[in-house]
Amino acid sequence: MNLIPEEVIDRVRSSVNILDVVSQSVQLHKSGKNWFGLCPFHAEKTPSFSVNEEKQIFNCFSCHRGGNVFKFLMDLEGLTFPEAVIKTAEIAGITLPTEIESATQVPKNQSKVGKLRDLYSKAAELYHHILINTKLGEQAFDYLQKRGLTLDLINEFEIGFAPEKSLLEAVLKGNDTDENNYQLLRKSGLFVEWQDGSLHERFSDRIVFPIRDANGQIVAFSGRVLSVKPDVPKYLNSPETEIFNKRTILFNFDKAKAEIRLKKHVILFEGFMDVLAAYRAGIKNGVASMGTSLTNEQIYQLQRITSEIYICYDGDEPGQHATKRALELFESLGKFTMGVITLPDKLDPDEFIGKYGAQELVQVLQKQRESPLDFYMRFYEQGKNLTNENAQLTYVSEILNELVSVSDPIERDIYLNRLSQRFGIDKLNLEAQLKTEQHKQAPLVKQTSQAHQVVQQITTRTTKYDKIEWAERLLLYRFLHDQAARLKIKNHLHFTFIHEKYQAIYLLAQGYFEQHTDFESASFLDFLPDDELRSVVVSLEMSEFVADSTEQEVNDCLGVVMQEAPLEQQIKDIKEQFNQATSIGNQELASSLAVNLINLLQQQQFGEQAIK
Repeated sequence: MNLIPEEVIDRVRSSVNILDVVSQSVQLHKSGKNWFGLCPFHAEKTPSFSVNEEKQIFNCFSCHRGGNVFKFLMDLEGLTFPEAVIKTAEIAGITLPTEIESATQVPKNQSKVGKLRDLYSKAAELYHHILINTKLGEQAFDYLQKRGLTLDLINEFEIGFAPEKSLLEAVLKGNDTDENNYQLLRKSGLFVEWQDGSLHERFSDRIVFPIRDANGQIVAFSGRVLSVKPDVPKYLNSPETEIFNKRTILFNFDKAKAEIRLKKHVILFEGFMDVLAAYRAGIKNGVASMGTSLTNEQIYQLQRITSEIYICYDGDEPGQHATKRALELFESLGKFTMGVITLPDKLDPDEFIGKYGAQELVQVLQKQRESPLDFYMRFYEQGKNLTNENAQLTYVSEILNELVSVSDPIERDIYLNRLSQRFGIDKLNLEAQLKTEQHKQAPLVKQTSQAHQVVQQITTRTTKYDKIEWAERLLLYRFLHDQAARLKIKNHLHFTFIHEKYQAIYLLAQGYFEQHTDFESASFLDFLPDDELRSVVVSLEMSEFVADSTEQEVNDCLGVVMQEAPLEQQIKDIKEQFNQATSIGNQELASSLAVNLINLLQQQQFGEQAIK
């Protein structure tokens, strides 16, 4: 039973366009009636996620998630249905009555995940208060200001300080001495457990940077020491917990999403201090991985909102090697427009601002972008004496190997000309060598293509419905959308769908039409009790059925289903009897039933062939 009146739910749902809501998280492109993009609920290279603006629903053909705007927000942000309605109302600018919001609020600490989120929120609040308002945080605050971080920036990112004297456990524990509370603190990642069972703050005597997920909720911290000491890590990150998986988190992604969509590109930095340096210079579409190598999951997050990526890692040797690895990973996972930004003097963004100023950083980030091939030509030159013939051959071979993946013939030609002019090599010889490299890599490309074709064949086979189910789906679709078909189907008093899921939707739809004159996909989805039935309805709504039904079509489908129904029931009954006979060890009865079952299955098969 909903805590929110149905008329309020309908008003909120109809006040937003699902396309606008989904577009905040997914980069969509129109094809025919629908909009397509990469699914936000699982990793994929080829878009299988679609939005139908007319029907106000979404669907993923791969993971089978689907529904209306409420369901999208529930799945994306882990909300309850009432919370999704309230969130949608906020998006639409609708003020709900106070009693509705109060009645639908769910205590944060009901679940373990909710308790963890609450712990991290309280910890961030405490650390930030210590940094800004206490003597314990003065040294850390002075350090941050010397690094160029203003009070506004510190407040916006809720940066804090964990003093050497442990305060967090007492604040989080309060008067609760329950064993469950102790276990929650022990496993939260906020503490280190000593051998005697006592808990000590993980980030003691460190500046603390909150790490947020894509929805802006704090899920982890990264702590930086005030002064670097031997055998003490400069940065210390939270361990992975039920709310934190470092492979999926990009620092500042929650704040950067809107700017990335606006600018249509993202700048990928090496660390979050680089992101903060760029942010204070006005570059707000920057993100960073969590102190580790870039991951597939992080790239998929970026891919959903942009395909234009600029990598701005440190200019030192480790940073350049990390840039190369990132380029290779992006290349392997999809089609991107890539660029590399290398700051002068091997500086990172923070150091660059200190030396040249914020405006100069803006100019460099906007104008000094090189292509991946330009980067490779510079990268492979490092450590080589290119006056040496062997070094030249190695270098040319490395560049040709990178050119294999370049599909644009004009771009390939430009770099072949460069190599030819620089080393005095006949361009025809370079082209011949490039073809040799392409042939070497061709088997891998062919194998990948064949694997993709197999997947497509399997997908096609598993999603193809037999004649009986196809008739059921068409009948159900007509029942929902066509009043004449609806009356005709209802007039068959003994008609039932063979598949239980279709029968359940059929019965629920009859109840829906007792309360509604017309059918609306988005409204009906809220009428259904579970995700399985919603998924079936969404797949029906996304099907390419002919718009207008005919009486002959409905009659034919009714005939197919009703002819099959008695046989289907017989098969079901005999299967149950066979299982019972087997369970009690009556082999004679089981054998007899097996013969009957085979005969019925053959009849069913011949019937389907006759229908076809």
